[in-house]
Amino acid sequence: MIKKGAMSTSIFADETSATRSLNHLATVLGEPLPDTFPNLFQGNADADLALTNLGRWLAATANPHLHLSQLVSVPQLARLLINLFGASQPITDSLIQNPELASLVLEPYELERLPTRDAVVREGGSMLATSTSHSHALDRLRFLKQRWTLPIVINDLAGNWPEESVWQAISDLAEGLITLTAQAVWTEFAKQKGLQGDCPVLIVGFGKLGGRELNFSSDIDLAYAVPDGMGEVFESEATRFCELLGRAFSDRMGRGSLYRVDLRLRPYGNSGPLVASMRSFEAYYKLYAEQWEVQALIRSKPIVGPPELQQRWLSMRTERCFRPQLSEPELEAMLAMKTRIEERSDSDDLKRGAGGIRDVEFLVQALQLIHGYKLPSLQVAPTLEVLRELEDQGILDHPVASSLEKGYVFLRQLEHRCQLVGDRQTHSIPADPAARTRLAKLLGRSTWPEVDGELEAHRRTIQTLYKSILRPEPSAGSDRDQIAERLEGLAPSALQWFDSLPSPDAFYASLIENRDSLDRVEKIARSAPRLVNDLKESIGLTEMLVSGEIEEEVDSAAMIHRLALGCPIKQLAEAFVRARCHLMARWVLSQDFDPGEAIADLTDALIIHCAKRLLVRFDIVGLGSYGGREMGIDSDADLFLLVEKTEWQSEAESQAQQFLSLLSQLKRVGVPIGVDLRLRPDGGKGMLVRSLEALGTYELSGMEMWERFALGQAREIFGGDRAIETVRKVAFAQPLTPERLRELLAMKKRVETERIKPQHLRREVKIGFGGLNDVEWLVHLFEMRYPTATHAPEALVSMSVRIQNLGNAGLLNAVEVQQLQHAHRHLIEVRLRLGLLSLEKDVIPENPDKLDRLADSMDLSSGNDFLALHERVIETVRAIYIQGLERLKA
Repeated sequence: MIKKGAMSTSIFADETSATRSLNHLATVLGEPLPDTFPNLFQGNADADLALTNLGRWLAATANPHLHLSQLVSVPQLARLLINLFGASQPITDSLIQNPELASLVLEPYELERLPTRDAVVREGGSMLATSTSHSHALDRLRFLKQRWTLPIVINDLAGNWPEESVWQAISDLAEGLITLTAQAVWTEFAKQKGLQGDCPVLIVGFGKLGGRELNFSSDIDLAYAVPDGMGEVFESEATRFCELLGRAFSDRMGRGSLYRVDLRLRPYGNSGPLVASMRSFEAYYKLYAEQWEVQALIRSKPIVGPPELQQRWLSMRTERCFRPQLSEPELEAMLAMKTRIEERSDSDDLKRGAGGIRDVEFLVQALQLIHGYKLPSLQVAPTLEVLRELEDQGILDHPVASSLEKGYVFLRQLEHRCQLVGDRQTHSIPADPAARTRLAKLLGRSTWPEVDGELEAHRRTIQTLYKSILRPEPSAGSDRDQIAERLEGLAPSALQWFDSLPSPDAFYASLIENRDSLDRVEKIARSAPRLVNDLKESIGLTEMLVSGEIEEEVDSAAMIHRLALGCPIKQLAEAFVRARCHLMARWVLSQDFDPGEAIADLTDALIIHCAKRLLVRFDIVGLGSYGGREMGIDSDADLFLLVEKTEWQSEAESQAQQFLSLLSQLKRVGVPIGVDLRLRPDGGKGMLVRSLEALGTYELSGMEMWERFALGQAREIFGGDRAIETVRKVAFAQPLTPERLRELLAMKKRVETERIKPQHLRREVKIGFGGLNDVEWLVHLFEMRYPTATHAPEALVSMSVRIQNLGNAGLLNAVEVQQLQHAHRHLIEVRLRLGLLSLEKDVIPENPDKLDRLADSMDLSSGNDFLALHERVIETVRAIYIQGLERLKA
């Protein structure tokens, strides 16, 4: 039993009631609850409500004891369900109405499944086939919505799925349910009217449905079209069918309604006919539609209906939305409409207010209308997909596109949480302080001021970008205007950066007064746009950049080592991001140190902090580019975990799971480093941690040559000397015979064939022709053949030293040593530059503008000059690689 006062009073507001409820649960369980059970409610949006709803749900199940036992035995899954109970009463009520649906939560496979339209239609089709009446069919579809909404909400609250995946899941569910409802209503309607064949009505989704971006409580914007020339009687019958369809969606039955339907985006709005021929739609959009209606057409999508009508709709959308030119009056009309809407909204309106959701969508759609004709890749509907394409096409710089994406995702998530609480279509933040605190907890924050600060920063940034891109104001001669003129195309990126800081005018004045300061800002914005948003988040780093202090040598890893082991996860993440941004900005400006080594050292500090924080008993060894201290800005950390004594294996395995969970938490709050354990024995199928004894046994019985090759670039990160000594001994235990050499080369060939697109073969910097892999493989193959001469088993050193060791051993001549060292430095720099410019990972761009930007970042005069240099480098590397292999085979 739980005694009053035995739990933290910070968990429940009404401790007396909570104690009574927990004691009742102990009675249901038939034994005392674990002491840790109340902790499952820690951080809950409403712990008292969650506990009450847990009791209600258990009472509704057929076997409360069995279900509670499952929750107690699997606390990770229990927390997911308890989070839901404290977050949304409507979703909780649907679960109480259908208590068997909780099996979805307690079955990890079912919980992880993303709904697809086809899966929903298949499952719903089986339900419709066994329904006993039309009303029963509609009830089954409402149950189907509840069944799929539950895992979507749970994964959203837990942060298991990206927000974009949540919107797509809700939208796919809606498309499936629209298809099934149309099928059910048409079957009943056709039976009553004696009609034959499939439903002739095309159902088109607009808005968030058309863009696959629905909220939990969105209306569905629909329009109905029918084939041409079918006559008044047919159109009258079609109208009646669509009226019945609308009622099937919106009528509240025992399980509530499916969807609220909005038909105002059809031609002529509410005054127009409910159903119109396809020819009427085409004529309306060609002759009568206002510009805002054409803009709305961008996010339209045929959901279900005759295939020929679906194709005609898509053709009409392309023809009307993406014309050769958007005229100035048309753009002005759009902007005027947007201004009028904004003037009627209040400051708490997340959708229509200044710097809100609609600003991002409007900006994106305006750029689609302007550029979509020449760039068909911009003709898609989802907002984030278009934003990424705008960046890829060079229309928006990375800091601009990234800021818009982050702001949009944050606003949409906040909007989701507002709607989730009461299943209401609202875009406004609640005024009640308690409701705001609950909202903050639903977002994973402790207090509302935290959320309010983020919200204000995002809205300010979005507003700056919206105005600087679509409404650039004439220069008034201010410091800000002068900066914008100087930076030209980089202005939106820089303005949103400095406008977001406290006292931006002081920064602008400083940049005007100090030409060197502005040069540094321009250098970062032009050559390392990836860093702009990190700098924007840190006024301290921005001040250091403006003053020039950022170019001074600093021990970035020390910023992590100084943190207390019990510091908040977010503080640790922010310190890492700030330290990494600092060292990369310094490298861009001065290039007086090895950035790969610096990133690896910083990653070491993070890994060591996490290991010490959890008091782990296993040793940590770094492999791959991390082990070799050659990390790029997007490199993962390849790890190998070992424990000294076999009897510690079980404990170490449990600690490793906690360790990986902690690193996953850090990644979710912004640390841009992933961890990969697939290079361990047995890859993804093996234990997370190996004992030294088990590694020795595996080495003798089943270790393949490629595994030894992978262990050859091992470096101690955390723990004692025995682990790294054992790994290096295993790596070089077998001689590199001709047969084993062929085995390894076949694997390298397979990697190149499977992982490189043919058109990228000479442009892939890491695994392509003459790339980093050619250098690394040649060096390591020589080390495996001649371990003593190359000193390879002794300790891992830098690639430059390893290449020199091959020269000292007479395996490469002096010219080859110099050429390989130069080529390696070039390839490492190119890889870093690509990451800092936010270009496709490890791939030399084909786009001339992007190629010129890459060349400029490397102080080359043109993209052609860069290509000439790069071609010489990779040809040299591949030639030395081929010649080296011939020597190894001899």
